[in-house]
Amino acid sequence: PGTYTIAWLSDTQYYSRKWPETFYTMTAFLRDEAARMDLRYFVHTGDLVNNYDAEDQWVVAVRAMASLTRIPGGVLAGNHDVHGTKAEYSNFRAYFGENQFSFKPCYGESYEDNRGHYDLWAAGDTSYVFVYMGYAPDQACIDWVRSVFDRFPERVGVLCLHDYFKTDLSLSEDGQRFYKQVVAKCPNVYMVLCGHRYNIAAVPTAFDDDGDGERERTVYQLIGNYQAAGKEGGSGYMRFIQIDEQKGEMRIYSYSPLLDDYVYYDDVAHQEEDYAADPTDEYTCLPLPWLP
Repeated sequence: PGTYTIAWLSDTQYYSRKWPETFYTMTAFLRDEAARMDLRYFVHTGDLVNNYDAEDQWVVAVRAMASLTRIPGGVLAGNHDVHGTKAEYSNFRAYFGENQFSFKPCYGESYEDNRGHYDLWAAGDTSYVFVYMGYAPDQACIDWVRSVFDRFPERVGVLCLHDYFKTDLSLSEDGQRFYKQVVAKCPNVYMVLCGHRYNIAAVPTAFDDDGDGERERTVYQLIGNYQAAGKEGGSGYMRFIQIDEQKGEMRIYSYSPLLDDYVYYDDVAHQEEDYAADPTDEYTCLPLPWLP
């Protein structure tokens, strides 16, 4: 009671390619349980499909995400959605472009037909700006992202990307660019959400925005990608961010409606899989960084 939830999906490409029923189960769960969990918003951090030119995979992704039509939220393109660094955005725009999302009341503005966009929404005592940018950004993309955060300094900012961390939690090349030019420079940014590589983790970093020698702003950099979990593309796991303003904390946890299970990597056999994550990172409780 008194909490609300943000749902976070990422790297669902194997479901679109081979296990569509898992994708449908995940989004139908969000739709059907939205009232119970007070689901206010969803995020998809890319790789909706595995092959950017496979129409049947786009059809699966559209059908799955259609369950979330009435829930505020946004998507961005991963490398598999746009043919990697070739940045072939035509199919992504056709299926998940501005026309498909601008009807949502939270939708603020599109950048190059949903290659990037931002959403404005509020819950509890907090007003948010979620800013998205798809794979293979050029300098103009990064400049636009920063301009949005600068435009809404009074809102809690969340940066949504596909590529930010490597599997070892060091910053990727694009991650370094966003870190230096956006995360470090925008005092209203408090979270980064990404997928792409294989890990489940929350990495805090602190900034001294006013130059007084004290680091007063903490940013939680979160990676959430379960596609290596199990042999069927991720076993239906997704991430949830539960905001509890009364207690001043956020609880970040995982859940698979397919398996009705919260923690995947606590199984000894699962720890032997490639790219196994630390099961203690599958449930994390952190203080809300934007509260005084």
